[in-house]
Amino acid sequence: MSSKTPSSKRPSGAQITTTVTTTVGMSLTLLLIGLLIVLGFLGVHWERQLRQEARVQVFFQREVEANILLEAKEMLRTDPAVASVSFIKAEEASADLEEQLGESFVDFLGYVPLSDVMDLRMKPDWSTTAELENAVQRMEQIPGIAEVVWQSELLEQIEATIERLMAPLAGLALLFMFAAFALMNNTIRLTIFARRFVIKTMQLVGAHPRAIRSPFIRQGVFYGVISGGIAFTAINGLLSMVTFQNAALLEPFNLIYLGALFVILTSIGGVFGGISTAVAVNRFLRSRLDRLH
Repeated sequence: MSSKTPSSKRPSGAQITTTVTTTVGMSLTLLLIGLLIVLGFLGVHWERQLRQEARVQVFFQREVEANILLEAKEMLRTDPAVASVSFIKAEEASADLEEQLGESFVDFLGYVPLSDVMDLRMKPDWSTTAELENAVQRMEQIPGIAEVVWQSELLEQIEATIERLMAPLAGLALLFMFAAFALMNNTIRLTIFARRFVIKTMQLVGAHPRAIRSPFIRQGVFYGVISGGIAFTAINGLLSMVTFQNAALLEPFNLIYLGALFVILTSIGGVFGGISTAVAVNRFLRSRLDRLH
């Protein structure tokens, strides 16, 4: 781009500097936005993992008929709130307990005092206090089940902790997001400000406002998309470094999520770059010549 029009083929040194400065500024801003998105995604993922730690144990009645036991197990396995099940027979549980105690209480009692147990892993969407209470009540009505035990206190502690952290974290995220967009807008405005006389000159020679805005908007969109790609590359590099230290920490980030992050960052950069450029150009189109100095 020359110093006369925004569509010249050979840019000057000053315009190259402006281009680099604008791209770097927008990239840093989009990097901050991308990190906020990553942290938000990880927070949701970790919350779901914590909720999945809530287990429900179902104790069957002793000496229950085989067909009733089989039907109860199938109803539990197909329950909409259940993600996976693990069935433990009474004999296996007794053998493990005898091994831990170092003595046989079955021979002493003459019967197996334990009952069959099914350990249920619940789905994250159902792992709330209200939903689990409904699920437990539903399970207790199944024939052949003696008792349903679940970690209500643990779940209540998890929910209380999430509620305490949610509002401050959401407010902090919104504050950082606002600051990031303000920084990006200021960067674009300074870039357009450096070419305000070019805009006014094109207007004075009779160029239509749309013809004046179009090359600048295309340039703003281009800067935004390139900056989004640079920000994504930086975030991907940071994630790779963290993964190298602890692979399990970023396990949920597969190619689909990374692709979505790339699309989000480039879209935000392109859309916001175009809109901010249009607003800045319109401002100088409405300004008087003597006020440009």
